[in-house]
Parts: sequence; structure tokens; C-alpha cells
Amino acid sequence: MAAQALLLNPSRSWGVGDLAKEAGISVGLAHGVLMRLQAEHVVAANGRGPKTVRTVVDKRALLDLWAEEADDRGLVQTPAYVLARTHRELVKKLASNLERNDIHYAATGAAAAALLAPFVTAVPVTELWIDATMPPKEVVASSGGEVVETGNNVLLLQSPDDTPLMFARKVEGLWLANNFRIYRDLLHDPRRGKEQAARFREEVIQF
Repeated sequence: MAAQALLLNPSRSWGVGDLAKEAGISVGLAHGVLMRLQAEHVVAANGRGPKTVRTVVDKRALLDLWAEEADDRGLVQTPAYVLARTHRELVKKLASNLERNDIHYAATGAAAAALLAPFVTAVPVTELWIDATMPPKEVVASSGGEVVETGNNVLLLQSPDDTPLMFARKVEGLWLANNFRIYRDLLHDPRRGKEQAARFREEVIQF
């Protein structure tokens, strides 16, 4: 989360406490991340002692480093099918049903990229990060769908905590993961993921 916080505010001067608060991590972890990035020449330090602040000097290297090292250990995936004639109808149905049932979610991958970049035209599966504490079958039922083994058009993703949901924002009525999480998830999608990730980075992230 620290790397994503830095990427979302690359021009900000970061104290250790500022980063810990923004990313929802411990001060010790924030300090360790900043020191490692400083050693990698990704951030530069100004000041001394407790008043030291750091700024990002290489956004591209920071994104490459995070995308390469981010590890969704403990990932749980639940395939589901929700009846809808089009992808846009599916998105609206998911958003309406999940929010009505107070379920936190954030679309990612091609489904999220399609709302931000017109080059993504085919979305065979809508991927959603959901609250780590929610039983997947309950979420599927709340979405108006059913759990399936094959032929799914929805894939629910859960990590041991809710870090993939942090920094989400609403676009056209749907909660989306932040751009850097979308990019990272595209990279790991076996369906033209790397190609779409490269285009998404070029057209949306722009570094």
C-alpha cells in the first residue's frame, strides 16, 4: 500500500508518519519502505532526523518495482455467472445489487480498464475485489448470480486483507480499483493482459 500511496501523490513530500497514515501501515514499515526506495534511487531525501521528508524522483521505476514485487498471497477466487445481455448491463446490475447489500467492492482488470480507456473493447470476465471478510457465496447471491465452475462472466477476488480496495473511486456508477492496481492486475491476466496493461499504462497512467 505504501508504494501505491506514493504513486498516487508523487509530487508530495512524505514524512514517515505521513506515509504510514495514508497507506494504513505501521510507522516502522513505512520507514523501511522509504529507506529501501531511497537505496534504489526511487525517492530522494531532504532534511535530517525526524524532519526528513522524501519525494519520488522516478515514478516509472517505482511502478515497475511495485508491479513486479506485489504478491497477492492467499488470494481466493470465486467464479460466478450473472445473467446480463451486455457487459454494461452486467456492470450496472453488479453495482446496484452489491451496493444495495452494503458489500464493498472494486472492479479491476479489463472491466475497470474498459471504463477508462476506449481501446479495451472485449471484457469476457468482470473481475471484482471484494471485502475480505465476506463469504463469497453470499456475495454471489447478493449480486444476483450463482457460483459456477465453467462459463463464468464474473470473478470475485479476495485477499487476506482489504488492501486491493484502498484508494478505490467511483466511475460511471461503479467502484474501480486505483489505476495502479488495475495495471498490475492486467499484467497477470492470461487473456491479452500484458498487451492491455501496456496500453493502459501508456494512455491512462502515462508514465
